[in-house]
Amino acid sequence: MSTLPSQDTIRRSHLSVGDMGLSTGHQNLLPVAAGVHIIPDLTSGRPSSVVSSSATHSHSGHCLHNNHEEELFDNDNCEGSPVENRRSLKTPVNSTDHSLRCLAKDCSADISAEEAASNQKSSACLAVNVPIPEDKEAFESFNHSMSCDNRHHDAYPPSQTPQVVSSSNSTSVAYHHPHESRRGNPDSRTVISVGDDPAGQSLPGVAAKRPDCCGGGAASVTGVSIVSARSMIQGSVITFRDVEYIVPVKKNPCSRAVKKVVLDGVSGIMRPGLNAIMGPTGCGKSSLLDVLAGRKDPRFLTGEVLVDGHPQPKNFKCISGYVVQDDILMGTLTVRETLYLAAALRRKQGSTKVETHEKINEILDELGLMKIADNKIGTELIRGISGGERKRTSIGMEIIADPSVLFLDEPTTGLDAFTAGSVIQTLKSLSRRGRTIVLSIHQPKYSIYKLFDSLTLMASGRIVYHGPARKEPIQYFSKLGYRCEDHNNPPDFFLDILHGEIKPADSTRDNCTNDTLSCGSFEGDEFDAQSDDSFERMRIVSERLVSLWTDSTECQNIRNEVLAVANRSSNATNYSNPPDGIGYAASFPLQLLIVCWRTFIGLLRDPQASIVQTLVYLFFAISMGVVYFGLDTSLESGLQNRSGLFFFATLQVVFVNIGSIELFLKERALFIHEHSSGYYRVCAYFLAKLICDVFPTKALPVFFFMPITYWMAGLVPQVGNFFFFELILTLGTISASAAAMAVSASVTLFSIANVIISILFVFMMVFGGFLINLNSMPPWLSWLRYFSIFHYTFGGLLVNELTNLEFCPTANKTSPTFNDTRKCELGRLYLDNYGYASQTTWDMWSNVVGLSGIAIVCFILCYCLLRRINTFK
Repeated sequence: MSTLPSQDTIRRSHLSVGDMGLSTGHQNLLPVAAGVHIIPDLTSGRPSSVVSSSATHSHSGHCLHNNHEEELFDNDNCEGSPVENRRSLKTPVNSTDHSLRCLAKDCSADISAEEAASNQKSSACLAVNVPIPEDKEAFESFNHSMSCDNRHHDAYPPSQTPQVVSSSNSTSVAYHHPHESRRGNPDSRTVISVGDDPAGQSLPGVAAKRPDCCGGGAASVTGVSIVSARSMIQGSVITFRDVEYIVPVKKNPCSRAVKKVVLDGVSGIMRPGLNAIMGPTGCGKSSLLDVLAGRKDPRFLTGEVLVDGHPQPKNFKCISGYVVQDDILMGTLTVRETLYLAAALRRKQGSTKVETHEKINEILDELGLMKIADNKIGTELIRGISGGERKRTSIGMEIIADPSVLFLDEPTTGLDAFTAGSVIQTLKSLSRRGRTIVLSIHQPKYSIYKLFDSLTLMASGRIVYHGPARKEPIQYFSKLGYRCEDHNNPPDFFLDILHGEIKPADSTRDNCTNDTLSCGSFEGDEFDAQSDDSFERMRIVSERLVSLWTDSTECQNIRNEVLAVANRSSNATNYSNPPDGIGYAASFPLQLLIVCWRTFIGLLRDPQASIVQTLVYLFFAISMGVVYFGLDTSLESGLQNRSGLFFFATLQVVFVNIGSIELFLKERALFIHEHSSGYYRVCAYFLAKLICDVFPTKALPVFFFMPITYWMAGLVPQVGNFFFFELILTLGTISASAAAMAVSASVTLFSIANVIISILFVFMMVFGGFLINLNSMPPWLSWLRYFSIFHYTFGGLLVNELTNLEFCPTANKTSPTFNDTRKCELGRLYLDNYGYASQTTWDMWSNVVGLSGIAIVCFILCYCLLRRINTFK
């Protein structure tokens, strides 16, 4: 029976055996399992298959020593040269007892079956053989031993039979877990996959270091990953050809727009793996990233962008993942709740709650967020998680929908060196699952740079290098005469070249090949006598480097490959194109429910929004009740005091809503990102704000606290008058909030919005009827009253209170204003003098209609403005 790794040895978490050592969700917990071996096809320069050892046969190991910069062969204990050893592998193996040459000191020349079965050998050797036989019997006849201390692994039950899974680029062995199938996961299995690297380039070789269980430090096997089959992603190949992005720019509002070239004829290909776009500030790397992600305005874009050979679909930004530079998260939610929101809105319908929670736990474990899963993200008032944890949470929100492509705009910005390294290491781990990951980055350290599979160097909106990221860029610039000093960080070296800080070596100019421009292109007074202006120097150098790259063999190969992808028919998914360019995974009711839940949770956990605003309304209600306590019906003060109370109440419910301008300004970036990514429709977000923000925080406090003022002031003690009083003030605050929301949706700066809404409310107050008599207003201005919230609110309160109320002179004859001839007056007469009609029922309810009309118009305007917000970057 084959000795197979146990469930405890190979966890559900991601295991990647790569250049940086054994990388798992739990460090140093997953040793290389005994009996599992890698079979690299050295004749083709890449690993080809994986087998499991048998307990009855044996053959020797074949190991390669790996250096972090290049693969070296150590032949002290081996026979022949590496070339001879490679040739020996071309002969098919027909016997179950094989003796292959060993190239590493740590590997034993021969490993017997007995030693392998008893796990007495602690060498981390790699068995080398021809590709795995397809039939099961021949497969089980092979014996490949790579053993560690047996306390780190057990045998699988006999029912967990290995299954060979082959593809064009790699071969994998899958071990099925019956107990997982009983739990409802029929495809739950562990896959040990060896093949081409995610970028589609042949790996330079298979190298291994001794794992911790063997006492030799962290294990490292290039190009090997053990992952869950359910988490494997089919990455997309993105090709772009002759892409230009030119935008009109105005230096000031009165000047004519001039065209600015952001991208100038760039071409290339992004394969599955970790693809980095690097260059100086302002070189166009973020713009290229946005173009590939479908987040640039197509009106200013020319060229061709293909996804798996098909034209980029309109909804590509919804089916791909995009992590912005500044983390856009709801600070009042926990990490787990944030991922739940993304899962509910972006994952395809049909997933059960159990599956959704399992997926969330998988993402939390994969990104190292399990310990802080129930911690809040954090706001200005709430202490939250760290910057690196926020970045990984943003990544989790995007990958929870299993996108084939993930874009990241400078993910290391604002992070310390260690945190930045951990974030990129996480991305490397994700890329090994098959994803295509494209990121822009400025100047990474070497430990980050060596994780990249491909590199794109840009200068002044054009490409100066595009290809593999390891040794090839240094070799390319070496051909141009640029020498990278020992121990110099390659990214620093590249940026120094682009800034013109490094000149090409004179000794190399005579050795220029026909692949590049003539050697004379490096010479001349223009380069030697460079301008003192660093920008001018960088421009000159950039133009030459672009010319050299355009005429190079490497560039021609890339262009030919891009043309081949564009011309051939692809078998990839034929993406759909929704009419509006946005596809939604969740239904409208679910979108509304989830966004309402998030908004309501945010209000409850934000004391500034939930508690302070409530206390403000309570304070004003009690204050007005105290000031206007026990109003009388005297002719001298009754009318004036009631008018003052109603104006004060109108002033409160209108100007308190100035704070509503923050409603969309604070969440503008969040709304744009989530809406453009297909989280929810505009109407779902807008209705959620009305239901869970405007009505609870603006309308309800007025409805519940203004009765305090009503009864303390001693207004008309009738039920009809009381509820009309409540209705008018509630509609007044909703109308004011709607006006503030419309202003908030129309501008991007808080200061500008504050000025606009303040001027608007003051204008409404002037035409409200309290500061100026409406009858004395000139006809060409009097019509403006119908656009005033003050006019309808203040007028409605007056008509409701004064219509049937009688005011009489005081009985105090000592008063200097006492006049025996004066009689009691009805409040209706006072209303006529103020310019408010009160003869019919419509005269009172017309104020309700007016406030409702203003609110509806402002809400519609706000919704239209939200829909017109430019979601392109």
